[in-house]
Amino acid sequence: MTTTQQTVCQTEFQPSELGFGAGALSGTYDKIESHWPVEACREALRGGINVFDTSPYYGASEFVLGDALEAVRDEFPRSSYYIQTKVGRYGVTTKDFDYSAQRVTDSVKESMRRLRTDYLDLVLCHDVEFVKFEDVVGPGGALEALFKLKAEGKIKYVGCSAYPLPVLLRIAEHQQAKGQPLDVILSYCHYTLQNTKLAEYTPKFRAAGVRYVANASPLGMALFRDAGPPQWHPAHAELRAAAKSCADVVRENGLNISELASMFSFTGRDIFQLNTTYIGLENKEDVQKALAAWKRVKEREQNLEKPTETETKVMDEVRELLAPFKDYSWPSPTPRELA
Repeated sequence: MTTTQQTVCQTEFQPSELGFGAGALSGTYDKIESHWPVEACREALRGGINVFDTSPYYGASEFVLGDALEAVRDEFPRSSYYIQTKVGRYGVTTKDFDYSAQRVTDSVKESMRRLRTDYLDLVLCHDVEFVKFEDVVGPGGALEALFKLKAEGKIKYVGCSAYPLPVLLRIAEHQQAKGQPLDVILSYCHYTLQNTKLAEYTPKFRAAGVRYVANASPLGMALFRDAGPPQWHPAHAELRAAAKSCADVVRENGLNISELASMFSFTGRDIFQLNTTYIGLENKEDVQKALAAWKRVKEREQNLEKPTETETKVMDEVRELLAPFKDYSWPSPTPRELA
C-alpha cells in the first residue's frame, strides 16, 4: 500500500493487503459517533487502503459507508477504491435468507443506491452455509443471477462468503467443473491466533480456479481484544475464557492483544498468498492502529527482523492457552440462527 491513491486498476482487481471491514460501522460492536465513519474512511484511503467490505445484513453499514465515501469524494473519487458487498442474507435466522435470482438482482440495485454508486466491484453470496447447495449454484439461484449481472457490467467480480471452509470449497469446485469459477472467496475467523485452517484451504481454492482469497475478522469477531467479544459471539465459554486469559497475559507484558492478533493475521500474505485481510474499523484511531500493525509486519519482513524476546515469550504463552481450541470451528449456523 502507498499513501494517497487517486485511482485503482479498473481492469483487474488489485486490492490493498489491508481491507476496511465496514460492518463495524453498523454499531453492532460499539456505539458509533456520527463523525467517525467519514474520518475513518478518509484516513484509510490516505493510508493506502483501497477496498471496503459491507453487506445489507450489517444494519445501516451500507448507508453509513455510502455517505462517508460521498463525503470524501472530492479527494477520493469512486475510481480510487473498490466496494465489496453481499446478497442473500437479510437477518439473523435462516428464515431471513433469500437466494432467488430476483431477490439477488433487486438486492444489488438496493445496495448500489445505499452506497451511492452505479456499479459494484465485488458481490458475494453471504453465508452460503445457511441455505441449500442448489440455492447457491442451481438454476434460478444466487450465483446464476450474479454472473448475469457481471456479464451486464453492473458488477465486476462474483464470489461467496461463509464460515465453514468445506462448504466454500464444495461450491468453488462445483463452479470450476461447470466452467464458471468463482472470482473471490471470503473466509472469516479462519486465520487468527486460534484458527489457521485458511492456510490449508487456500491452495485448494486456487486449484478450483478462485483468483482472490480474503480473510476477515483477524480478531476472531472481537474475540481478541481487551474489551472481549459481544454477547452474541458464537464462541463457547471455554474459548472466551481462554481468549480473555490471552488478553491479560499480553497486557501484563506491555503489549496489546488486538495488535498482536492483527500482526499475526497479516503474515498470511506471504505464508499462503492471502490477497487481503479485512479488519473491522470504527474510527480514525482504529485505522491508524491497523495500518501501523500492518506496516510493522512488512518492515520486519523486508529487514528480516525477528520478534522481540517479549513478543516471542508472549506468543508462546498465547499458543499454550489456545492449544485446547487450536483450529476449532464453532457451528454455523448456530442454534440461535436456526430458530
